Amino acid sequence: MNPRGISMDIAIIGAGLGGLAAAVALQHHGHRPVIFDKTRELGEVGGPLGISPQTLRLFGEWGIVDGFDEISSATQYFENRDQLGQLEKITDYAATPEAGAEHGRFGYADSDLAPRTVHRADLHGLLVSAVGPEQVRLRHELSGITERDDHVELTFADGEVVRAGLVIAADGLRSRARKMFSDDDIHYCGSVIFRAVSPAECLAIPNDRLRSWHSADYAKHVISMPVRAGRQVAVDATLGVDEPPLHLWSARADLQALAGQFDEFDPVVGQMLRAATGPVYMHPVYDRDPIDRWTTARVALLGDAAHPMTPFGGQGANQAIQDAAELATQIAAAPNGDYTEALQRYQRVRTERTAEIQRAARGYADRRARVSLRLADILVR
Repeated sequence: MNPRGISMDIAIIGAGLGGLAAAVALQHHGHRPVIFDKTRELGEVGGPLGISPQTLRLFGEWGIVDGFDEISSATQYFENRDQLGQLEKITDYAATPEAGAEHGRFGYADSDLAPRTVHRADLHGLLVSAVGPEQVRLRHELSGITERDDHVELTFADGEVVRAGLVIAADGLRSRARKMFSDDDIHYCGSVIFRAVSPAECLAIPNDRLRSWHSADYAKHVISMPVRAGRQVAVDATLGVDEPPLHLWSARADLQALAGQFDEFDPVVGQMLRAATGPVYMHPVYDRDPIDRWTTARVALLGDAAHPMTPFGGQGANQAIQDAAELATQIAAAPNGDYTEALQRYQRVRTERTAEIQRAARGYADRRARVSLRLADILVR
């Protein structure tokens, strides 16, 4: 501990994608942040992600893009189909987007670099390796955060106290640190996503692009994308559900009951769901309203702690990673460790952009929120 009683220069709360990306970005600038997370072990959670060209370029700057390419798939095209499989539209991400087109608005359009799809667990593992597992301290559940003039004091559930010069709170949707800035609550958006991963062989067509199917009222919606370098296909099936499951990320769906919800869809949808290689978990869709302030003199929110958004714009992970890059750049430019102005600059750059995406993503969620079944009809008993 140095003379000021600070245990470390920078502490990060949360070892999700945003927290890990912040650590990678800060290491790129010569810092050695320490990450704290409440989980007992880092394992496979979540589902497939679309990674935009802007985020891919950050991976290149950080020296991890080659490793990322090995675990992901280039996806230049997105096919939209009705529930019977009739093709409605093909989006070419390499083409110049029409004015107001979603893929242009959200940063997926790029003539030089195709977006890529990846399973969240694989990207998470890559980032852990890049940071170094020794920099991640597990079983540290944050119970209190107190900002002092020259440091921030973190108190954990086991009584341990850590002092840091700067704290980056990337502690997710239910962020404890966010309470410093807002007393808002999470907002259930009326839909639940059921996530499955199946062998690519269950498809009778190439597993080389994103595809979606939707009912006429969008109460039922399915998107598939290649993961694990195309060896598997990840499926997100979204249904309007009357209430969210009690346990946020661990409620299991009855696979046959789920597949039965799509019996009137293109047969390939049921084939993908029934071929799932493991349990299908339910992920209720939540977000929060945008807030204007994310930072104090020594604390900054990042990712879902700052701007939780629905996944329907494909931007949650991308925006968290882009937060991390911007925050690290501003910290690196701060003279003599004067973080206050650096954090304010980060906030100015990121709040307007992410608030726009939050609002748009909620709009897409509202379109899918028509109730199509009761939660009780699809839970594993």
